[in-house]
Amino acid sequence: MYKICSIVQGTLWSLSFFDKLIMSIFASDVFVVLFLILVLGFALGRYKVKGVSLGTAGVLFSALIFGHFGFHIPKEIMEMGLLLFVYAVGLQAGPHFFRNFRRVGMHFFVVILVSIISGTIAAILVGWYLNLRADLTVGILTGALTNTPALASAIDVVTRQGLGQGSMVSVGYGIAYPFSMLGVVLLMQWLPRLLAKDLPSEEAKWKAESLQEYPSLMAKQFLITNSNCDGKTIRELNPGRMCDANISRLRRGNDIFTVKPETVLKCGDIVRAVGSLKELDLLRVLFGEETDISMDLNQNIVSVDIEVSDDSISLKTLGELHVLEKYGVIITRLRRGDVEFSPNGNTVLLLGDQLRIVGERSAVDDFINLIGRDESRLDETTMLPFLLGLLLGVAAGNIPFPLPGGMSIRLGGAGGVFLVSLGLSHYGSVGRFGFFVPQAAKNFSREFGLMLFLAGAGTIAGAQFFEVLMEQGIALFIGGAFVT
Repeated sequence: MYKICSIVQGTLWSLSFFDKLIMSIFASDVFVVLFLILVLGFALGRYKVKGVSLGTAGVLFSALIFGHFGFHIPKEIMEMGLLLFVYAVGLQAGPHFFRNFRRVGMHFFVVILVSIISGTIAAILVGWYLNLRADLTVGILTGALTNTPALASAIDVVTRQGLGQGSMVSVGYGIAYPFSMLGVVLLMQWLPRLLAKDLPSEEAKWKAESLQEYPSLMAKQFLITNSNCDGKTIRELNPGRMCDANISRLRRGNDIFTVKPETVLKCGDIVRAVGSLKELDLLRVLFGEETDISMDLNQNIVSVDIEVSDDSISLKTLGELHVLEKYGVIITRLRRGDVEFSPNGNTVLLLGDQLRIVGERSAVDDFINLIGRDESRLDETTMLPFLLGLLLGVAAGNIPFPLPGGMSIRLGGAGGVFLVSLGLSHYGSVGRFGFFVPQAAKNFSREFGLMLFLAGAGTIAGAQFFEVLMEQGIALFIGGAFVT
C-alpha cells in the first residue's frame, strides 16, 4: 500500500512538474505560444467536414481558446501580419485590377455596394433587437462578410475613435464567421438552381468574353499574292502600322529563314505570323491569302521560350534593345502573369516576363545571354522596392483627409499599403528600380501574414469571447446567421 501511494504521489509530482514547466515556457516566450497557435490552427483549418474546411480561419479559433486562458500575442506582431497580408493581396491583384475595373468594374461595384448596405442594415437590426454594443455589432458585420481586412479596419477605427474595444470587434467576427462560410457554400450550391443557370454554359460564356478582352495568340501562314508587296522590304511595308502581329519567318521554295527589316518579299513567298485572330486577318488583307503549307523549324532556325532574369534588361523597351537589328531574332510572344500578347518596340520588359524567341540558333543563344540565363534570379525578391512599397503604404495610410465639421479620416496602415501595392504591381517599378516578387513569396506573405493577424486578434478576443456567449446566449449566434 505504501508502495502504491508512493507511485501515485510521484506521478502527481511529475505531472505537476511538467505542468509548471510547460506553463513557464509559455509564459517566458511569446513565440512558443504564437507558433503553437499557428500549428494547431493550421491543423484545425485543414480538417474537412463534407468537403468544407475552415482554412486559415482555423488559426482564429485556436487563438480564441488560448486567449481565454490568458495568453496574448503582442499587437505589433498582429499589425505586421496584417500589413504583409494586404500587401500580398494587392501585389496579386494589381496586374489585373485596373484592366478588369475598366471592363466590369461598375457591375462589381454595384454588387459590393448592395452587399455592404444590406449587411449593414441587418447588423444594425440585430444590434438593436439584442441590445448589443456597437463594437460587437461591427464585428458581427465583418464576420458575416468574411472580410478580414474589414475586421482590421474596424478594429483600427473603433480603437482610434474611442467607439469601443477592438477585442469586442474580434469577438463578433468569430461568432459570425462560421455561419458566413457555411452560407457561402450553400449559396454556391443553391444559387444556380434559383436563377435557373447552367454552370458549364455560364463558364463557357465567361471564357468567351475573356477571350474577347484578352484574345489568345495563334500562328498562321500567308501566301503572298498581293502584287503591291512584290519587291518591297518589310521596312517599306511596315505591317506593324496596321496590326499587332509579328512575322517570325519566311519560306521561299525549300528555304526557311528569319525575317529582318531589309528582307525583300516576293510573290509566292510564304510568311508565318503570330498574333490574335483579329490581327492576323488584317495581315491576310495585306499579303494575300492564308495557306496550310507547313513551315517547320529546321536545324538552323529555332524557337525558344525564355524568362527575363537580368536586372539590366528590366524596364527597357524592345526598341531600346534593337532586338531584330542587333541580334537578328524576333520575339513573337510575351507572357506576363496569365496574359499573353504580341510585343512591339514600345513594350517594356520586366523581370519574370516569358518570351518566345525565333531566329538562327547562334543568334538566339546570343540574345539569351543578354536577357539572362540565371533562372535562380527569378526566385529572389527585389527587396529594396519591396520594403520601399511597405514604407510608402504605411506613410500614405497616416495622411489625414479633412472632412466637414473639423473631422478627418485616414486610410490606416492596411489601406495605404493595399493601394500602394496595387500601383506597384500594375506599373512594375519604383522609379528606376524594377519590382519583382516571385509567386511563392506572394503566397507566403499572404498566408503567413493572415495567420499572424488572426493569432493576435483571436487571443485579444478570447479573453471575452466565452463570457459574451454566456451573457447573450444562443441569440447571438442566431443574430450572426441572420446578418449572413
